[in-house]
Amino acid sequence: MSRSLSPKLGALCATATLVVVCGTALGYFSAGGTGTAAAGVTQLTAPTITAATPASGGTVSLTWKAVSAPNGGTATYYVNRNGAAAGGNCPAAAEPTAVTTCTDSGLEPGTYEYTVTAVFSTWTKKSAVTTAKVTVGPVSKFAIAGSTTSPSTGAGVNLTITAKDAAGATVTTFTGSHSLTFAGASNSPEGKSPTVVNAAGTAVAFGTATALTFTNGVAAAASSKNGFLQIYKAGEANVTATEGSLTTPVPLALNVLPTATRFTLAAASATPTAGAGDNLTISASDAYGNASTNYTGSHNLVFSGTGTGAETSPSGKAPTVANSSATAVAFGTATAINFSAGVATVSAGANGEMTLYKSGAAAIKATEGSVTTPTALSVTVGSASAASLNLTASTTTPATTTSISLTETAKDAYGNTATSYSGSKTLTFTAAGAPSEPSPAGNTASITNSSGTAVAFETAIPITFTSGVATVAATKAGAVRLYKPGSATITATDGAFTTPALALTVSASAKRVAFSGLTASPGTVSTTCLFTCSVTTLGNSGTITSKLAITDEYGNIVSNVGAGKTATLSVTAGSPAGTISGSPLSFPETGAAISTTAFTYTSPATGSYTTNTITAASTGFTSATVTAAK
Repeated sequence: MSRSLSPKLGALCATATLVVVCGTALGYFSAGGTGTAAAGVTQLTAPTITAATPASGGTVSLTWKAVSAPNGGTATYYVNRNGAAAGGNCPAAAEPTAVTTCTDSGLEPGTYEYTVTAVFSTWTKKSAVTTAKVTVGPVSKFAIAGSTTSPSTGAGVNLTITAKDAAGATVTTFTGSHSLTFAGASNSPEGKSPTVVNAAGTAVAFGTATALTFTNGVAAAASSKNGFLQIYKAGEANVTATEGSLTTPVPLALNVLPTATRFTLAAASATPTAGAGDNLTISASDAYGNASTNYTGSHNLVFSGTGTGAETSPSGKAPTVANSSATAVAFGTATAINFSAGVATVSAGANGEMTLYKSGAAAIKATEGSVTTPTALSVTVGSASAASLNLTASTTTPATTTSISLTETAKDAYGNTATSYSGSKTLTFTAAGAPSEPSPAGNTASITNSSGTAVAFETAIPITFTSGVATVAATKAGAVRLYKPGSATITATDGAFTTPALALTVSASAKRVAFSGLTASPGTVSTTCLFTCSVTTLGNSGTITSKLAITDEYGNIVSNVGAGKTATLSVTAGSPAGTISGSPLSFPETGAAISTTAFTYTSPATGSYTTNTITAASTGFTSATVTAAK
């Protein structure tokens, strides 16, 4: 507004520029002196708050209308709450700004009064009071919940994490990505760390910032992301989440259960004796090494093993484990075993007493459905004390020309070699049957002693055992010779144990021509007359008569020589020579190789004669001779 002043008022303003209040108008005088002047007059009006909007999280958003400052200037503003400076980004009286909006923050639930004051130069103008009611305060804590409070180790728990104010209301304005750090659970016995899967699907270990996305104040796990918890140590866990000063006053209390996935076996002895009980301790655990203390009651385990020690013994005894009723159950059959807090132990021979009967190494496992034994129990079964002796031969079908090597083995009650039976033992060997008799050539059955000397059967000889076994070395201590064909048995005894009879079948091979039933008239025939005979005092016109046979080297007649076998007789070295009739002699194709006819040698009828040699020869065989002297 512009108007002329009276001379009287103009005189009052002659020496200075004054602000004159006329009613409610403010005027500026821009020149000194007397006379008539023009002045611009305006008002600094109070601002009007157009909105005071409370929001979850303890904020109030304020907006107000800008006011016009005198003479084209710019007004600034400050905001008071309940008569004092507001918070957040609202300007304070000490530093008013030209903004026309701000957000007050950090407000607990309640009703608040706001004013906005406009400032220009030294003038101020305050707005009317506007109220705003805050119902949800700022975030002061996290609340954490899980989809289950009793998860299995390694199983997922879907977390729900809610931003809360001090009164427990959900702060819906807490949104977007936030980095939370989780705590309250430990590593598994095998070192597996607890984790929470972040919003991107990556499992992050406890103690490391984990980015989760909040929507309307809540971060909820979905599709195994954004709060998918996995704990690998069994027992109690109290899970908290922290971001800066925000934490979890009430942790999520979990009881993590160890689901059994494997067995661990331990034995009272790693070197059990065959037939002796070995107490097993069977422990159930989960995949992360936690004892499965919730694995209790009766369970049907199937035991198995590899290696000779887990096999059926030579005597036919299968490995067993005693069930909870003390009944021995063979490997491969469900065996009821009682567990207490994940462990099964033996009591009075029941509930896990293992008995193995075959000596040797064994690897033992137990299974129940999907629960297995990743690492087998290793044991080495030793033989029991000697309970018998056993006899074997290098061959059970020797020829009369063959030396037989005997092996003596001490056995325990289950047929295992009794390795404790060692050192020098005195054994007596017995042979029975035709081969134990002298051969036609006079060879007698024998066995070598420890010096390699052939001695007769029924002679006690020292035999050295090493780990339960005695063998022939360099034809010493147990080399047998039998010179007559047929069936034979050999036994040995140490006085305490006698071996089962070892059955042999001795054969003869066609090697020689032999005389069979040779007689002289007159004259005297040598005692043994098979291959080389002599007849003395035969005189003139004396006769020697004999059949022929095909034999082995010891005079045993062989059989089945085949067709076309004959022998011829001739006289040599005699003058005058005698005569032979009946030559050649034929041998039967089958049966005993004895000629069906005989030859006759007749000495000279008169005069003296030197020794005549009669030779019986057959192709492929060694000839036989008989000498005749007058």
